[in-house]
Amino acid sequence: METAEMRNLIEDKKFLFFGGKGGVGKTTMASTTALWLSDHGYKTLIVATDPTVSLSAIYEQEISETEIVKIGKEKNLCGLNINPRKAVGVFQTRMNEMMEGFSSMFGSELLSTPCTEEIAAFDQFVSYMGDTEHDKVVFDTAPTGHTLRELSMPFDWSGYIANQIQNRRELSETLGFIYDESMLDDLKKEKERYDSAVKALSDTTTSSFNLVLLPEKLPIEETERAVEDLGGFGIKVRSIIINEVIPKDVLQGNWFLEKRRSTQDKYLCEIDSKFNEMIRAEVPLFDSDIYGLDNLRRVGETLYGK
Repeated sequence: METAEMRNLIEDKKFLFFGGKGGVGKTTMASTTALWLSDHGYKTLIVATDPTVSLSAIYEQEISETEIVKIGKEKNLCGLNINPRKAVGVFQTRMNEMMEGFSSMFGSELLSTPCTEEIAAFDQFVSYMGDTEHDKVVFDTAPTGHTLRELSMPFDWSGYIANQIQNRRELSETLGFIYDESMLDDLKKEKERYDSAVKALSDTTTSSFNLVLLPEKLPIEETERAVEDLGGFGIKVRSIIINEVIPKDVLQGNWFLEKRRSTQDKYLCEIDSKFNEMIRAEVPLFDSDIYGLDNLRRVGETLYGK
């Protein structure tokens, strides 16, 4: 039943987001999902926005930080691993072109804000929310706290810059600089891009936000907070993926595994109770690391079926 529900969910939405506490396996689930969709005929793009994780390791090939690349011999699968630091350069170059006059007069510090790196990474992320070249776009997001910071940062950043310009209008006139109102229009368009992306995140007809966790105390607590915080942005979590559940058929009288599984059972009941309105799917603890296409397909079959 869970497999069918999960399959219907990912086949029904274009934008699929995977988030969760660091180390719970969200990159594995995002990569698995992208590969499964590709195998089933969907032209799929996976975009990683997590600065600490590389898609290159899990797919066993170099995934560019600046350009979309084809993954393996899969005709339908491409990937991009956004590097926030490199994204800053791309973002500032575009903004400097937009505000060339002011930057040359007042210096590049005009574009320096405490959250420039987050803005830059989210700016690239936004561009793929308008994707028209792929059937599916899978996002491997940063760990929950980082993702929430990106979503909660002031989306009127363009208004912030505009205010800086407005405050210096008098100085501009004193120095004989011609104030160009069109620059404010450009900034407003940028803000509209951000607003549209946030709106798309909460659009349940096209997007699905899915959280990954382990059957443990801290991941459950963080997931519960994430569900509440995402709800504050109008984003409804559609599914919960419980990773690394110890299979009962491997216990065979092993007291250590039996005790760990007993602890997991307690937390699985808690997960069912706290997240009963969402699809819940379990992924077993496998006997090897999950990387490479063959292993990802094993996980995909567990989650979505053949």
